[in-house]
Amino acid sequence: MSDAAAPLATEAAHAATVHEPFEVLYSREFRPMLRLAVALVDTTEQAEEVVQDAFAALYLRYRTVANPVGYLRVSVLNGGRRVLRRRRLVRLQPDPRLEYDHLGFNHVLDAVRRLPPQQRNAVLLRYELQLSDAEIADTLGVPIGTVKSTLHRAVVRLRAEIKP
Repeated sequence: MSDAAAPLATEAAHAATVHEPFEVLYSREFRPMLRLAVALVDTTEQAEEVVQDAFAALYLRYRTVANPVGYLRVSVLNGGRRVLRRRRLVRLQPDPRLEYDHLGFNHVLDAVRRLPPQQRNAVLLRYELQLSDAEIADTLGVPIGTVKSTLHRAVVRLRAEIKP
């Protein structure tokens, strides 16, 4: 490599790790990540916690993460999974003081939450964040064919469960 090309290669490598300011990413991605988290965990308060935790984890690694948005998506999905796991543990020991009269529910979201994790994640990324098959494959780290078959199976299962 010539001496003139060496600085260009170094600049190109450095440019690949340089990101927009964190505040810009935060303001652009907070609402989509919150929608995703709310669809996962059902309560805005828990969803905000999940999203804030995801942004906090990203902030610590922001300079070294190659795909910050993908990192956020996976962090929110994992955070939602942790909340649901904790919720299941709490349900094993129900609180007798809980009043069921004013609990609301959404049949479609309930059905989505009952899907296996891979199907649930694919459905939420597609229909909540409006991601393409390629973006979902990149986020979940699976081949695009897997995304297509997973979404197909999930939709078939949801249709069977929700049909009138």
